[in-house]
Order: sequence, then C-alpha cells, then structure tokens
Amino acid sequence: MKETLCEERICVVIPTYNNGGTIGDVVRRALGQCRDVIVVNDGCTDETAQVLNGIDGITVVTLDRNRGKGIALREGFRKALAMGFTYAVTLDGDGQHFPEDIPLLLQAHREHSGALIVGSRQMEGAEQAAGSRFANKFSNFWFGLQTGCWLPDTQTGYRLYPLKRLHGLGLLTSRYEAELELMVFASWHGVELVPTPVHVYYPPKEERVSHFRPGWDFARISLLNTVLCVLAVVYGLPLRLWRWVTGLMFLALVVTPAFAQVNIWEGTDCGKTVTLTPYTVTGEGHTAVIVCPGGSYFWHDMETEGHDVARWLQQQGIAAFVLRYRTAYVPDFILRYRLVVRGNRYPDPQDDLRQALRYVRSHARDYGIDANRVGAMGFSAGGHLVMSAAELFDKAEWPAFIVPVYPVVTMTEQCVHKRSRRGLLGESRTRNKTLRDKLSLERHVPDGCPPVFLVNCKDDPVVDYRNSVLLDSALTAHQVPHVYLQYETGGHGFGASDVKGTAECRAWREEFIRWIERLRN
Repeated sequence: MKETLCEERICVVIPTYNNGGTIGDVVRRALGQCRDVIVVNDGCTDETAQVLNGIDGITVVTLDRNRGKGIALREGFRKALAMGFTYAVTLDGDGQHFPEDIPLLLQAHREHSGALIVGSRQMEGAEQAAGSRFANKFSNFWFGLQTGCWLPDTQTGYRLYPLKRLHGLGLLTSRYEAELELMVFASWHGVELVPTPVHVYYPPKEERVSHFRPGWDFARISLLNTVLCVLAVVYGLPLRLWRWVTGLMFLALVVTPAFAQVNIWEGTDCGKTVTLTPYTVTGEGHTAVIVCPGGSYFWHDMETEGHDVARWLQQQGIAAFVLRYRTAYVPDFILRYRLVVRGNRYPDPQDDLRQALRYVRSHARDYGIDANRVGAMGFSAGGHLVMSAAELFDKAEWPAFIVPVYPVVTMTEQCVHKRSRRGLLGESRTRNKTLRDKLSLERHVPDGCPPVFLVNCKDDPVVDYRNSVLLDSALTAHQVPHVYLQYETGGHGFGASDVKGTAECRAWREEFIRWIERLRN
C-alpha cells in the first residue's frame, strides 16, 4: 500500500485543532498506510504540538492561531504541492475516520482517475447525533440544488483530492464549511465527484470534541448556501452548459453510432425516459448484445458501463444496443418520495429490457443481426436486470445468453446491496418479503436457463463478492452451462475500460470474446 501511494504521488493531510487525545493514534495509523503524512496544527492550545513532536516521519505545518479548517486544508494542500504530490487524502484528527479505509479511496481513485473521491460514511450502528444527521441531509439537499450532482454524504472530511485540478480555486469561507464550498466549485469546473463507502466511529457523547456552534455556525452555513445558489445561476450553470454543449459537439465529431437513438416505447409515457442506442456492424447475421449499465437502480453509468462497452463490442464485430431503462433517479434517492407516490420501480426496468429484446429481434434485418443470437450484458444493478430476464420472462423471450458483470444478485441474504434493493423495490415495498424472494436471483434459476458468463472481483467495495458466489452455486445446482471468473483484484465499476480496475480483471474481455466464439460454433 505504501509503495503504491508513493508511486501515484498521494499523501495524507490531517488538519487538527485541539485533538490532543486522539491525534497521536490517528497519525500513527495513517503512517501504517502511507509514508507521507502532513499534519496541519491549526493553532492548537492543548497538548497536540507535544504529541506531534513525539512522532517521527511526519511533516507538520503550524499556524500561529486557529484560522479554521478551510485555511488549514489550504495550507496543507500548498505544502503537498510544494513537496511534489498530485493527490491528497484528507481525514480528521478526532478519530472519527479509519485510516485503514485509505485503500477504499485508492480503489475508487483508480476507477475514476482525476476525480474527487468523497467518503460516504456508513452509519449503521454509529451513534450519530440527531443534529448531525439533519445537518448532513440539509447539506446534501443544497449541494444537489447548486450542482445537479447528488451525493449521499457531503459533510465528511474523508476524501481524496486531485490537487492540481483544484489548484487556483478560490474559497469564500475559512472554516469547516469550506469543504462543501470546495466540492461545489470543483463540480462546476468539471471535476467528477465519486462517493465511496467508508467506516465511521462516533465516541460516547462525553468524549466527543466538537467545535460546532449551533446558532452561529448554522447561520453562517445558511448564508454560504444562499451565496452559492446565486453563483450557481450566474456562474456555475452557464459553465456547466458550456461544457455540455462543447462535449456534445465533440461527441458528434468522434462518436457516432451507426443508427440514431431509438424510442422503443414510442407513443407511451415511457418513451420520455427509455432509449436504446444502437452500435451496429457492417454485414449480416451478427451476434447482438443489449447493454444495461449499472447504477443501483437509481441512476446509470452510461459511459463506462454503457457506451464504452458498446464501442468495444462493436470493435469486436458484435452489434451492441445500450439500454437506458427506467430507474428511481437521484431525486428519489435524496427525498424518498416513493413512500407516497409510485415513481419508477419493479417491474419497470424488467419491462424495458423485455421491450428492448422484442424491438431488436423484430428489426434484426435492419440491423444486420441474427434474431436468434441476441444476448444481454449488464453491470452491477444492470447485471441483476439481465439475469432476471431468464427468471421472470417467458422462455420464448429469454436472451440467447446472459453476461452479468459484478452483479447484484440477492435481495434477502446478508450480503444484499441495500441501495439496489431500495432502488428496485421502492421505499414503500422494501420490506415486502414476497418481492424480496422473487427478485433474489439465486433462488429462481430456471431449468434450461441460457448460457451465463459471470464476472466479479473479491475486493469489490460496492457489491459484496458473495452475490456472484450465490449465483454461481445456483447455476451449478441447475446444471446451467456457465463460466464464472472471480478475480482477486479489480474492485467495481471498471466496465470494458482499458484503464479502470486492474490488469487482472480487465482480462475478462478477452475471456468473453473466446466464450462467445465458442457459443457461435
């Protein structure tokens, strides 16, 4: 781990103010993960300075007085840049964050190079104060409104920053709300924001060190949000629109599918959100794949797990069709409005995949494909979707083959991916045992199931790898012809990328091409 962080020029920056009781342990644990640790002493008046003096191998930046977390971070970043670092992991000095989770941030960084990786605290079992929970939801709402980017946790200080992409961004504030402000400006300037789950520890109430002043600080944060909303209209939104327009112009020049995007539900309300984008191959009788991107049944990773996959398949002589199926979408992830209205939920995504299969087969001659060789490939929640086609559709409408990549599988077992379950079932039906059982793929593999090509990684930080183990066992029990590739490393979200994941897991693409060739013969 230390060598990897060093090679990628990643350091750790820890701002601290009067955390004398915890800072020593936090710094030593951070040194266990990374050899380059910068601690910013933000004018501490307790024993922090003495504790830091007793720790070898760290760089200490000392401020003459308490100037606030925003200033402390800025000074830490300046020092990191001066020392030649490209990225900085930040964590708090109060012991709330686990330095042992740095590998999780590193994995997300590898999957999303140049992104700002934002820790998402897993609150199960944590004794978070009610005021803190409200503040996080309040912050998430305003952040989404200001940027159009919805994150589950905008208040955590556990992040991995791309220093050079943030260098030069000004800050309006100096205290801890500067972390929110920094994310807003980064989003406006096109920096990808990627949440990744991290652990959190809240000590007993009597042991907590907090510098939050409810009345004054809340008023200051509200004022900042007001200013940011105004700036979003006059600066952030125009900047995003400009990037969007220029991005579309670029795509129009270099990425052109063989056929225009089609509406498979034309004449219905579904047609407003469900689309199918064909990437065809010259000639006739080709194999075809409907590609279903992942996104926890709340959103879609349309590039890495959608269009990039389709272009790769197209280069291999396989026609591809990227399906944008119905999901709950980000507003429901934040507001949970499906508690009172239906929204999108099961069986909507399954209906969309069924309709896509029907559409592609009925237009097989137009697209130069063999109607009997139309398969389905899905990633993460999309993997659950394509595998459910064999369990929920009539046999005549099954895909010819199924390719679940790091799929969500179970809705009942301990390793369930809860966000996907909520996204598919809806908030009002999450506890419905009948639906949970029906949509647990490992419980309903049919006899005569189409061939399956299953892929995942044991170090997947998003969907527990045991989901794929459950599916593999069920396929084996039902004597379904299948291949199961379980890699040690690679994580989650690598799609068909040439750079995301690891060299080990990227080998799945060559294995798939060999497998599909065997099916053809």
